[in-house]
Amino acid sequence: MKIMVISDIHGSLKYLKIIKDIYYKEKPDKFIILGDIFYGGNHYNEIEDIINSIPVKYVIRGNCDIDYYVISSTLGFMDNYYFEAFNKKIFCSHGNVYNINNYPDVYFDCMIYGHTHKGMIVKDNNKYFLNPGSIAYPRGESVNSYMILDDNGIYLKDLDENIIEKIKW
Repeated sequence: MKIMVISDIHGSLKYLKIIKDIYYKEKPDKFIILGDIFYGGNHYNEIEDIINSIPVKYVIRGNCDIDYYVISSTLGFMDNYYFEAFNKKIFCSHGNVYNINNYPDVYFDCMIYGHTHKGMIVKDNNKYFLNPGSIAYPRGESVNSYMILDDNGIYLKDLDENIIEKIKW
């Protein structure tokens, strides 16, 4: 099993096209978007078409994904996504509500969230806290990035597909 996770597109058609190319190279079984897809209506239809061209996707609503876009969208926005993979219970959210400092009311082994625009892999008390960063607008010392989870571990990668950080399960 291989899972690709991105976050915080904020209307960047340029970086979404790069991610689409990376998606076809990585060939994940699941593709998860942790929200903040649109920004001010820029390239709305093109962004939605690119995301809809990717099979087996899960789209979480971010704090910048306003009602108008969510209601009129065909992307199937969710508030959170909870599933099991790699013998782990995995909870995904945008990160503005649930994050390393505020846990959801469900058991999880691994929490994946965006919102901060800073990639990270943290293991604390046998729990994993993951953030793929932002594909379009990284903050601080981070770079444009995405995340891969597979049977061997977790990989934070830049958009040239170089591993920035990794950890084994």
